[in-house]
Amino acid sequence: MKHAIKACLLGFFISTGMSAQVENYLSKRNKYNTNVSSINISPDGKLLLAGFGDGSFRVLDPESLEVKLEVPQAHSRAVNAMDMPPKMDFILSAGDKTMKLWDLSGKKIGNLNAHATNIWNAEISHDGKHLVSSAFNKTFLLWDMYNGVVLEKMRSHEDVTMAVCFSPDDRWIASGSNDLNIKIWDLESRQVIKTFHGPTQDVYDLSFSPDNRLLAVASKDKSIRIYNLEKDSLIHNLKGHRDMVMEVEFSPDGQTLISGSADQSIYLWDVASGERLYAYLENEAAVLDLVFHPDGKSFYSVSFAKDLTRWELSDEIFVIKYFEKPYREALNADPIFEARRKGESKKDFQLRQREAAAKKKEILNKYYQLYLSKTGS
Repeated sequence: MKHAIKACLLGFFISTGMSAQVENYLSKRNKYNTNVSSINISPDGKLLLAGFGDGSFRVLDPESLEVKLEVPQAHSRAVNAMDMPPKMDFILSAGDKTMKLWDLSGKKIGNLNAHATNIWNAEISHDGKHLVSSAFNKTFLLWDMYNGVVLEKMRSHEDVTMAVCFSPDDRWIASGSNDLNIKIWDLESRQVIKTFHGPTQDVYDLSFSPDNRLLAVASKDKSIRIYNLEKDSLIHNLKGHRDMVMEVEFSPDGQTLISGSADQSIYLWDVASGERLYAYLENEAAVLDLVFHPDGKSFYSVSFAKDLTRWELSDEIFVIKYFEKPYREALNADPIFEARRKGESKKDFQLRQREAAAKKKEILNKYYQLYLSKTGS
């Protein structure tokens, strides 16, 4: 699920004073004149969608973050959600009380109007047939995507319901509410089939694991809860964030989970053990939205610092977590990694640096393969 909590919550956000780590996996960061309010990525990973607080949206190159398309004044208020169907034949944007459809040249081709309050989230099903959208009320809407009609007003929650998403196999819809309940709906019958209780404050985001077995829940209570949907049980209550958790998303392989918080941090979690693997701390404000690249090697975030950042999910994170001592010793033992030597020419040093990079990659891969064998991946 890809949604951003709105600027009206800014008053809650606080700095944590967390210190930076030695390793830095920040690949690229763009700064803008206005907040980036939502991000998403095309199913093939070739287009990055970014909605902005001024009502515009842009389509970016996922690698360079260069603009491929810009649509100004797409909405009268912040674009709080963006998506594309599996055919990638149009772009969906949601802002103010409307959702709009755009062709890939930026021409508007449709409107979806049924909400009476500002839309918080919108998501297209994985088969492209349906759409769910939520606003600042108790009821979310289920749409026929290509006919643009509301199929059902999904009523069951007793308070504002902002978080809603489809399961990867499109059998279920999950919804999370300020009534502290998480509900699983059968898409065909449009009835609630499971209800989970646990969060002690508002639910902000939900994410299904790729195999449909697990559901991660992000809450204002600073936690991420992971439920096993087959056993109807809570398997992890992940704690560590110092403020509300705004976003949560499983990696494409389902092995890890990322969470973004108002405490300015992004945490990487091991799903099986519930261990925190890494903390991405190079943020300047509350983290609003997250999305993985389909290749699972990187992900993107936006924050109230008006930035969009690409982060690396480096193999080194896993190696340092589980094999730090032998990995560091292997690097320290090889003279190829030494600093520039006395009398060494710049050309020779640069050549040695290239050789060292190749050697480090070789050592890293050795220990990463040990990690894979350890986890059975």
